[in-house]
Formats: sequence, C-alpha cells, structure tokens
Amino acid sequence: MGYNLLNNVNYKVGIYIRLSREDDEKEENEESVSIQNQRTILMQYVKDEELTFVKEYVDEGISGTTFDRPGFNQLLEDIENGIINMVVTKDLSRLGRDYILSGHYVEKYFPEHNVRYIAILDGIDTALDSSSNDIAPFKSVLNDMYAKDISKKINSVLKSKRKEGLYLGNTAPYGYLKDPENKYQLIVDPVAGEVVRTIFKEFLKGKGTMQIADSLSKQNVPIPSVYTNKKTSVKSLNYGLWATSTIRFILSNEVYTGTIVQGKRKKLSHKSKKFINLPEDKWEKVYDMHEPLVSREDFERVRKIIDVTKGSRVILQDYLFKGLLKCHECGGYIGIRSRDKNGNIYGRCQRYGRYGKFDICSPHNFNYEVLEEQLLKVLKDICNKYTDKKKLEEIARQNKSLEEKQEEYIKQINYYSSIIEKEKKKLEIVYEDRLNDVISLEEYTKMSEKIRREIKEHTNEKTKLEEKCKGGACSTQEEETVKLNKLIGEFTTMKNPTKEIIREFIYKIEVYEDKQIDIHFNFKPLEDIQKELENEIFCARKPYKKKIA
Repeated sequence: MGYNLLNNVNYKVGIYIRLSREDDEKEENEESVSIQNQRTILMQYVKDEELTFVKEYVDEGISGTTFDRPGFNQLLEDIENGIINMVVTKDLSRLGRDYILSGHYVEKYFPEHNVRYIAILDGIDTALDSSSNDIAPFKSVLNDMYAKDISKKINSVLKSKRKEGLYLGNTAPYGYLKDPENKYQLIVDPVAGEVVRTIFKEFLKGKGTMQIADSLSKQNVPIPSVYTNKKTSVKSLNYGLWATSTIRFILSNEVYTGTIVQGKRKKLSHKSKKFINLPEDKWEKVYDMHEPLVSREDFERVRKIIDVTKGSRVILQDYLFKGLLKCHECGGYIGIRSRDKNGNIYGRCQRYGRYGKFDICSPHNFNYEVLEEQLLKVLKDICNKYTDKKKLEEIARQNKSLEEKQEEYIKQINYYSSIIEKEKKKLEIVYEDRLNDVISLEEYTKMSEKIRREIKEHTNEKTKLEEKCKGGACSTQEEETVKLNKLIGEFTTMKNPTKEIIREFIYKIEVYEDKQIDIHFNFKPLEDIQKELENEIFCARKPYKKKIA
C-alpha cells in the first residue's frame, strides 16, 4: 500500500511533531497541541490514507522561529538519504513560524527533493494544485506574526517578574541556592556562602585575588563549577584550581549584597539567537531581595579597590601602596620591582618597561621604601592637622553651605539626566535602523558601543551626585565627616597601617618624571589640608624630591 493513485509513487511517510515552550504552557486549555494528540492526529491520517509509515520526528520545547532543531535536522538527513519522501504535520505552524524559512522548505526544498508535504488542518498538500496551497505563504506570515506576538507577551511577563525582583536564572549564583518552596527566591548556601564571605573578608584585609585563589586551592575548596556539578567542556591542566578571574567575578557580583540584577542583554529580534548587551541604566535592579553575604558598604569598598588596582601588575610582594601609584606622564601604573642585589626596592613605570624601546614614557625610577616612609609621614601630618578643632572650623567656614551645594548638585543631576535621555533616544534610533536593515550589523555594533560608553560615563557622574544628595539633602557630607573621623582615629593609633585603611584614605598617587608626587585623597577636607601644608611639607616639592632615591 502507500501508492499515490495520481502518479503511482510509493510514499514513505515521516510524521513531524513539534511542541514549543509557549504551547506547553497552554496545554491545559489547548490539549490538541500536545505531543500525544499531534501523534494521534498524524497516525490516524496515515492510516486513513493507507500510507506507509516509516519514522517519527519530535522536537519538544523548541520555538518555531528557529529551524535548527534536532528532530527536524534528522528529518532533513533522512530525506537526503532517501529514507522518507513524504512529510506530514498537524498544521503549517508545526513545521515552523518563520515565514521565510517555512516558504523555503514548502516551495523549494521539498519539491526539489521530490518530497510531498501535507499540513492536515490547513489543507496543504504539495502534490495537489489547490487554493489551500496558494494561501500557504499567507498562513506562514500569520504564523510568523503570531510568534512575534507571543515573544512580546513572554518578554512582557519576564520584564514584570524582573521588576518584582524575582530571580529568573536557571541556576542560583555560587553562594546561594534556589528556595525549594519558591524557585524565584534565593537562599544562602551554608557551605558556598561561607566561602564567598571569606573571599570578601580576605580582600578587604589587603590580600590580592591571586593570594586568595591560591589559598582556596591549597585548602582544596571546590571551585564553583565542581561544587555545583556544572558540566563544562573547558578542562585544562589547572582545572579544579581557583583562578583570579573567578575571585574577581565574585567580588564584582552585586547579588551578594542581596540585590537582584537582571536584564543585562536582549535578543536582537524574536527570530535571532544573537543577543545585544544593554547599557547599565537599562538593567533591572531590585535591592534587598534575599539575605546578603556582604554589606553594601563593604561591597562598595571592594569595588573602589578593584577600580583603583585594575591593570596593575601582579606581584608576589604585598606592598602597602601597591596599585595606587600611577605615572603622571602616561597614566599607566607604577610597578614595584623585586629587591636588587643591594637589597633596594625600586618603582618604575610599567609602560616604559614594556614599550620604552619605542620612546614611550620614561623610567620614573625611585626607591620605593623611601617613598613609603615619606608618604606615611605626610599622611600622619595631614591627619594630625585635621584633628585640630580650629582647623576644622576654618575648613567648615570656607566650604559652601549645605543648601548651596544641594542646589548645585540638583542642577548637575538634571543636566546629566537630559544628556542621558538624548543618548538613549540615539540608541533607540540606531536599534530601529538595524532592525529595518538601514545599517549593517557592523555599523550598528560600532555606533551602539560608542553611545553606550557615553551613557555609562554620564550615568556614573549622575550616580555620584545622587549619592551625595540621598534623601533630598546633602547628608553625605555629614556621613563622610563621621567616617573620616573614625578612620583617622584608627590610623593614628596603628603601629603598622594596613593596605585596607590606606585605600580608604587615598584614591591614587601620581609620580612625576622628576619624582614629584601628587596625592589624591578620597576626602575633600584632606585635599584642602594637603594644599595648605604643601609648601610646609614639600617646600614646593623640591626637598621631598631629593629624598626619593
């Protein structure tokens, strides 16, 4: 049996079944789209038409907007090998929802391979000349529009869940588990959570990412992928050992403050598998959604240290001012070299060390130990001067009133807000141009990256100003005064200051070619005192310059 009476062809039938995620969600109300019901309809058709059934192909949980499906790929392979020459689906949408590719297979691929295609409920049969076949392209367009509409609805639901702070990831971040009673809620993993806490504590004590990674590896603490039994195809000789990149990723992950951050990227379109990264101001960020493993204050301190030390050379010695020293001329970091044969430690511009042969920058050589001694003395002098009550009163009188500063901050915030909005509109226009093929993907990538950089820079400046005006008043100044008083109290009583407290005071230290230096403090009052003491301490920097070997 199975012969077509019109052209005497023995049809070998392959039935194709597809169930997408959105269909699966509707299964209770639309039972006909389930796998079993599709199979029943198709097998009944084969039986009624007395056709020869050969094979069944199934793709479950895969969208019809893509044709890269395991079951469908096997069907194409069997067509190429002559195993089947007839394909039957429940309707055209089961074949696919991309009208361009659906048309390609129905109108070109199947006929060129002498394959008969039937979509039962749509009345499509490529072996017949019928009106149903003529309207197949329109059905494909409608199916494509349906897929686009479903995609928008799903994205809308996901966006709503992200705004509520519901965690939508497939797996929980290292240090957390998904709550068995609520898959959208994170709870602390007692074992991994303690490792995360240790990483933050050690980093704030002054240890580098390499030192922390080596310490965890020596203690045989399982790396995240091993601990969570995550399958990975990348396994090198050092697999199983903690990497500095892993430590840095954990230290930079805001989830450990109890914050859910999602929506960092989106699909280029409902048909594409490619994603585009979104600017930070487009992310969905919801605070206090689960138990934090690190306080917000400590996380910000860590972020500040990472920003300051980014790009500095990794060295085994743990020097007090490592990562803070920068070259004034080229902006690169000053590396601290190992002791020479005379036991001296010298600092040198890293860019000069790498590119000096191309006349890039200059050595900036200086004796690090002398510099460290002098910097500590300068810092103590400034702290002692700060504690003078008369000096505090003088500085307070010189500063603008809180009300004046508040007005100034608000003006600047409004300015940055308007600039950011303009840049966002530019990004939307570029995105629309890409979707409409007005510009190429390469042009879109180049233009959007430039706009995102601008948005990020303006957003960072705006955020700094907003932090100073929390609660509608410039309370930050008072908070910083309390914090500074506490730091100075700790520092002046320390016999051996730590890297942690040094980084609380100092943002960066610029070293000039002629060995002059500029200290950039995190606190304006200290900057003010430094300016007043500059002549007294440095005598226009010349005596200090002579003390650096």
